[in-house]
Amino acid sequence: MRISAFLGLFICSFNSSAQNLPPNTTWEGKLIGMRFVLKLSEDSLSKQPTAVFDSPDQGAFGIKVSKLTISSDSLTAYTALLKGGFKGKFNADQSEVSGKWTQSGRAFDLSLKRVANQTLLKRPQTPKAPFPYSEEKVIYFNKDKTIQYGATLTLPPSVKNPPVVILITGSGQQDRDESLFGHKPFWVIADHLSRNGIAVLRVDDRGVGETTGNVYEATSADFAKDVLVGVAYLKSRKELGLGKIGLIGHSEGGIIAPLAASQSKDIAFIVSLAGVAVKGADLMKKQSSEMYRLTGLNKVELEAANSYTKMLIEVASLDIGEEERKTLFKKSMTDWLKQQPDSLLVKLGFKGPNADDHIRKSAELYFSPWMRYFLKYDPAPVLTKIQIPFLALNGEKDIQVSAKENLAGFDQLLKKAGNKNVKVVLLPNLNHLFQHAKTGGADEYGVIEETIAPEVLEIMNNWILKIK
Repeated sequence: MRISAFLGLFICSFNSSAQNLPPNTTWEGKLIGMRFVLKLSEDSLSKQPTAVFDSPDQGAFGIKVSKLTISSDSLTAYTALLKGGFKGKFNADQSEVSGKWTQSGRAFDLSLKRVANQTLLKRPQTPKAPFPYSEEKVIYFNKDKTIQYGATLTLPPSVKNPPVVILITGSGQQDRDESLFGHKPFWVIADHLSRNGIAVLRVDDRGVGETTGNVYEATSADFAKDVLVGVAYLKSRKELGLGKIGLIGHSEGGIIAPLAASQSKDIAFIVSLAGVAVKGADLMKKQSSEMYRLTGLNKVELEAANSYTKMLIEVASLDIGEEERKTLFKKSMTDWLKQQPDSLLVKLGFKGPNADDHIRKSAELYFSPWMRYFLKYDPAPVLTKIQIPFLALNGEKDIQVSAKENLAGFDQLLKKAGNKNVKVVLLPNLNHLFQHAKTGGADEYGVIEETIAPEVLEIMNNWILKIK
């Protein structure tokens, strides 16, 4: 599901009065458990100092800094785009700068040490050539040619009419590899399956890479139509036309896959990875509460934070005009703020210089067409139509899509449909990305070197190959 990017990379010109600080240096530290890097250099044309901040564990790059000042004993960097920045003091030999990163009214300790070279991300599962299968970059279109789809098709060697799967990403715009935090889970999945006799089509989302199309007004129902275009393309391929076509959907993809299958007889099976089998509004309440809990809120604070989420969902779910919705939200938000102590508002980012921006962004997300569709989504009418083999995998430590409730929902609703081939699996110690995790929090995603647990790959592979 969607998570908010907290940090980024930013480039800027700045005023510098530091006399002894070398212009080309790299500084590295950890912010909320994630690596944070500062690079100082000199522009080759203007000869003015420039700076770059990276949050490599989040894959965040390219955000400009509006102001950065370096003196002999301190460094200050601020980015208007993120409404946040860093202010720190150098130690005696300028080998370390320590201070605070401040954003959305909250401050976090950050110390950056000068290093000879930036630590590289370790992603040992990312596939490396040579590959024992063929890999083909493909382009195809929807029926009226209004959307172009860019994809990669991997074909196992010497397998006649192999089963083939389409990989469906989670929410947010992602590339065909579902690249997140330096990980490329869909490439890892495609590599494993195609080494074992299964063809795979992985596709750029709308507005990403080589795929076009309107994403801002699109919902899960529109993305299901995109999947059906992919199914039609696979059926047009002579070497695949007689094979079974299945869908593997991650997170929101676990909603999209059943939506597509309920509209087509050409889909032979579904694998749901951290998919959703409860009502969208219920999922968002649970997800938000779990994320607030991991920030360390006490019981009273957590109840208040949950009431804010409930208010947002109620306003977003009403069938009213957008202006009326904005007016209602403004009144509801004002009433809620008056009831909360300043200490909680600071923790949640609702008090401070960036509070209004934080509130505005929350409203924009919840009132978007995509979110409003999701909040009203009820899986029952869809899943009770699914008769094809269905495998549902969820991680025990997933805080975005709670495993127990959603696996129970899949099991109940699919069996209600009379589906005789349903397998639900609770995987211990795995998070939303199916990595072995300690807490399941999103702050671990980029820190963990594992892209996807090997047992997940094996379960999917073995189950697909057994389908008759």
